[in-house]
Amino acid sequence: MSDVQSALQAIVSAINTISSDGAKAPAKVVCISRDYGAGGDEVAQILAKRLGVNVYDQVILDRMTQRLDSDKETLKALDSGASRVRDLWLYSLVTGKALNANTYRRHLNNVVLSIGRTGGVILGQGAHLILARSGALRVRFIGSPEVCAARVAAAEKIDLEAARAKVHAANDHRGKFIWDTFQQRLNDPHTFDLVINTDHITDNAKLVDMLVDAMNMVGPPAP
Repeated sequence: MSDVQSALQAIVSAINTISSDGAKAPAKVVCISRDYGAGGDEVAQILAKRLGVNVYDQVILDRMTQRLDSDKETLKALDSGASRVRDLWLYSLVTGKALNANTYRRHLNNVVLSIGRTGGVILGQGAHLILARSGALRVRFIGSPEVCAARVAAAEKIDLEAARAKVHAANDHRGKFIWDTFQQRLNDPHTFDLVINTDHITDNAKLVDMLVDAMNMVGPPAP
């Protein structure tokens, strides 16, 4: 089964569990934004395992919005519980096959909102803005360009100059996406609950401990 099908099935399963129990425990949701090479992806994987939830990255979110209408197995499950799915806005994703930019953004919002109600660790894609008032923990991992480039060079076995260019291009792309989609600056600290500089904080296990503690402290946003 593909990652996309697994992600969709996880949401459907959570919806069915919520319906059968008649009550819903607070969803465990963390939105992680990160500089390229700052270690956010690695922390996300460890955190998701600790919480017992899925990681939703750009590829999965993109494919979920684009392939729902062609995923017959998942559509069958969605159809069998349409009234429950409708409450999570997921069923509204099953529309036409063509996706222009505005349609994609609308579908992305709905997918992220659905994940926000069922639980998960969401990487990028403006989830920290979409779920700003949901009670999700919103975290940004940053690092200086040189430190991030050195990590990328070591991890991907490329020279430092190529790593610098890759870090710059990735961060520029992510910032442009946030501005074009939400008219917000990606590096605005006011849109996050925590901003963590990993230049000198490199113990991922302890970072996850900190994030779990922070999740328990997150309350409703101020008016």
